[in-house]
Amino acid sequence: MAEVEFGDVKVSGGKMLLIVPLLGSIIGAMWGGFELYQRLLNAEEQLGNLPDTSAINQQLAVQAETLQGLSDDVSTQFNTLNILVDNLQEDIDRIREDVDEIDTFVRNIDESTNETQRDLRNDVYAMEETLNDRMREIDEQLRETRDDLEESIERILDNPLNDSE
Repeated sequence: MAEVEFGDVKVSGGKMLLIVPLLGSIIGAMWGGFELYQRLLNAEEQLGNLPDTSAINQQLAVQAETLQGLSDDVSTQFNTLNILVDNLQEDIDRIREDVDEIDTFVRNIDESTNETQRDLRNDVYAMEETLNDRMREIDEQLRETRDDLEESIERILDNPLNDSE
């Protein structure tokens, strides 16, 4: 195999195959380090050229005050809304109580109406029964009167003095 001699050091071909990639890795690592260092320098330079942020900070402070004012307004509105909801709930409860009272009143009226209707129906039935009884009595009297009248007519016709022929 081939041998290379560097001063007092002799390197054979197999060792060269190990040394060449090792040297390439070391050189690549050094190059990467230099590139990284150069990028850090560029970034530092760009950070040094940043615009003045005091105007932005002022605007942020104004916006923070505005947001605080809006937050206070929202809090006030929320409290007002809670009061309105509480008042609305009280109104709803009162309305429910009124509806319950009206419902009880209507039920009492229904019961009273039903009772009056039953009484009226019973009175009408009693009047109808009384009327039927009187009609039977009148019918009976009419029969008796007819019978009496027929009997009288027969007596008159049977009377020998009544010879009308």
